[in-house]
Amino acid sequence: MDTNASVTLGVRAGVFDRPDAARITAHLGAALTDAITRVAGDDLRTGTMVELVASPPERTFVGGTLTVWPRGGPARSVRPSAA
Repeated sequence: MDTNASVTLGVRAGVFDRPDAARITAHLGAALTDAITRVAGDDLRTGTMVELVASPPERTFVGGTLTVWPRGGPARSVRPSAA
């Protein structure tokens, strides 16, 4: 597929497991496409690709720190040990 604009957005993997995942992902795709075309022009709309990529907790870093989301609990930060 030939695209004029492409956006890749990392989304926490758990979003895709939610009962409303289809609604959320459709809304994200449409909203990001709208944002791009508002800035770059509506003639890019048909060639704009939005890709939502699942980011598992064990590969999610915030501020350089691995963020682990244990099941049913709050997030906790884990700093890698210095070698």
